[in-house]
Amino acid sequence: MLSVRGMSCTNCASKVEQAIGKLAGVQSCSVNFMTGNASVTFDSAALKMEQIEDAIRDAGYQVAPPAESADKKSKWREFLPVIGVGVLLIAGAILGATLGKTDAFAQWGSTALILIATALASIPIFRKAVGSLRQRKLDADVLVSIAIIAAASIGEFLAAGEVALIMMLGEHLEAFTVERARKSLGSLLALTPPTARVKQGLVEKEIPAANLKIGDELIVRPGERIAADGVVVSGESDVNQSAITGESMPVLKFVGDEVFGGTLNTEGALTIRVTRAGADTTVSRIGQLVAAAQQKRAPIQRACDRYAAWMIPLMITLAVLTYIFSGEITRAITVLIVACPCALILATPTAVVAAIGRAAHEGVLIKGGEYLEAVGRLNVIVFDKTGTLTRGELRVTDIRRFCEHSEDELLALAAVAEKLSEHPVGQAIVRHAARNGTTIAEPVVFKSHRGRGVTAEHAGRKLVVGQPAWMRESAVAVSEPVTTHVDEHREQGHTTVVVAHDGAVCGTICIEDTLREAADHAVSELRRLGVEKIVMITGDHPKVAVEIGTRVGISEVKAEVLPEEKAKWVEHFKSNNGNRTMVAMVGDGVNDAPALATADVGIAMGVSGTDVAHEAAHVALMSDDIRKIPYVVSLSRRALRIIKQGLVFALAYNVAMVALATHGGFNWHDMHVYFGPVQGAIAHQASSILVVLNAMRLLRKG
Repeated sequence: MLSVRGMSCTNCASKVEQAIGKLAGVQSCSVNFMTGNASVTFDSAALKMEQIEDAIRDAGYQVAPPAESADKKSKWREFLPVIGVGVLLIAGAILGATLGKTDAFAQWGSTALILIATALASIPIFRKAVGSLRQRKLDADVLVSIAIIAAASIGEFLAAGEVALIMMLGEHLEAFTVERARKSLGSLLALTPPTARVKQGLVEKEIPAANLKIGDELIVRPGERIAADGVVVSGESDVNQSAITGESMPVLKFVGDEVFGGTLNTEGALTIRVTRAGADTTVSRIGQLVAAAQQKRAPIQRACDRYAAWMIPLMITLAVLTYIFSGEITRAITVLIVACPCALILATPTAVVAAIGRAAHEGVLIKGGEYLEAVGRLNVIVFDKTGTLTRGELRVTDIRRFCEHSEDELLALAAVAEKLSEHPVGQAIVRHAARNGTTIAEPVVFKSHRGRGVTAEHAGRKLVVGQPAWMRESAVAVSEPVTTHVDEHREQGHTTVVVAHDGAVCGTICIEDTLREAADHAVSELRRLGVEKIVMITGDHPKVAVEIGTRVGISEVKAEVLPEEKAKWVEHFKSNNGNRTMVAMVGDGVNDAPALATADVGIAMGVSGTDVAHEAAHVALMSDDIRKIPYVVSLSRRALRIIKQGLVFALAYNVAMVALATHGGFNWHDMHVYFGPVQGAIAHQASSILVVLNAMRLLRKG
């Protein structure tokens, strides 16, 4: 890992990446302008680190130790060359304007000071321009270098120096502004404390957090941050998890509860057994995902890059034509300066970086600019029911006998059949039996039939537990009283499973799932944001599904859908609602994985801890707060608006400035206002900084 200084946009990162990638022995290279890091995998037998560093310098950038890149003072030191060049240039200009008119020595001194200042300001620009030309690229550095050389060649040394100084200052201001977004990510990565207090027998010892191992026991006192992911083994306390999950209120943690590294223990003392440490902790994984996501380009950004690629040669041609028709080299130089599409190039990546960083701080991981843009264009959202619109915390509400068995015996039979089941309904039955003190034996044979039920064998009995329709498929006769009972509970929104053994029904168990408090609010917010179609898909019976859908405000419900069929429904919505349809699937990331992967945007609920890097989802909510879904839609749409504002402004501004440059200025109240290279440089940098500042509004909370 190398720290690269001087990068202020994805174009810079691309130049560094290409320079490194051309070296023999490099296996892979990834440069992130947001973090300022270059990650390089190479064959140490064929290539040395010094050669990689030389390639970065040849591209016009600097290599710094990681510690230096994090030093606040070093950021201010970077402005010292700008100040020095400015002092030399001003001194030379004043000397020439006062004594230089009558004193040849003073005139010579003035020219020398201006030339030194121009050279110092131009060297970084020329270095980057040479790096671009080596990669056969025409970019802003090449255009500005041509302009500086052209101005100097006609004796306009002061103008050349002023242009170089303004470009140098503008680049530093851009980097300084982008640093705000970099700090936003850095603050996330810096949540983990540098040291941890470890219990070793009866002794407490403070060690570096990086040295923690799985199984270590941490002592965390009130007001301290937790150094690694783990499980509470003693004590209870409120833990502020807002940095990880975006939850506004602290969460009370008891023995057995999971806690995350980087979260804040607010009140009681906790003893925590480490389950994940170092780079495997949730906060580290979040940082890695966010850093990777900020490098993935949105489609709108790729379109802008293509536009910029042909715009620069066009502007060089326009500058030549301006000189041919006007005969004024200064006009041509000004065209070169103002024509650089820097603002256009910066408009999209800065907004994407800011939006992804802001979302991460709210407990939402967006895995790239492509998905940020897709969320902003969503017009169909498909919700899974269990674990998404509902809590997924199922509980047994009613046990009904239809044979000689007692309720306890009926519950015991069902619990044995469901003991090895991973389905929420089966787990709810097992939990209820355990709370009742029922001894749950191990089934001899167990088989799960996804979306239907389970079959098992125990003590010579064949057990079947599942939907009434599954009973009929399993050659179990379902009487009319059983059917009536099941229908009555369905009307109430309950899920009812039938329990049978040896081909005969012995009873039913009713399960209830509670709605999330904010589910109806989230649905209404999505409608307010303009989402055209909201659908609920579930494996439940239609009556149960319609009841839940009515309560949350969803009229279109697809019931009795098997897990493998959800992806087909998502494909159906993608292909049957026009070419501009963008479909999101919201699920719990377990049975919904195929549908999450099929959708234009897969949104997984509550994927903290080991599921933080859920492969199927494109957007991951670190908590189960369903209100984060309208939040991320709103944020993405705001990001798209800001990107469009930046693009329209950059294009209109460029056209206006090029028009001014070709005319050499404009008339105002019978007075001609001159627009030359210096004014062009100021105007050029102003546009870039304004676009970046506009994008940085996305970093604001709310």
